[in-house]
Amino acid sequence: MASTKKTLKQYAVISAGAMTGTTVLTSSITVITGMDDVGYQFDWTGSPVGTFQIQVSANHNQDELGNQITAGTWVPVTVTYWNGSSFITDTSIPTSVGSPVYVECTQFSAPYVRCVYTNASSTGTLTVTVCGKSI
Repeated sequence: MASTKKTLKQYAVISAGAMTGTTVLTSSITVITGMDDVGYQFDWTGSPVGTFQIQVSANHNQDELGNQITAGTWVPVTVTYWNGSSFITDTSIPTSVGSPVYVECTQFSAPYVRCVYTNASSTGTLTVTVCGKSI
């Protein structure tokens, strides 16, 4: 019997993004309809000071080719991460936790997801990879 599980093969949503000045890097949008689990891996070089967010949208809309129909609004989701000594729950993850960071996003009901990096100071280069699967 063939498997009916849906998978989202990993791909870069931000590739070698410059983490300088007061840069805001916004990833490409990922359609997650039918996905139970989606994950983002943040890998960076240098010593940037800033934060990451995972954002979802229920009212964004795009066609099958990825062309935007409606921009929609984007809402940060609450995530839990390990800061080296304890678990923290917040809508932002600081770069002070160190590279790499992996964020597991389970059972989002929104059809669209993206990530955003907001730099406060210093420099670096950021690559973000997304992947996912149904359970």
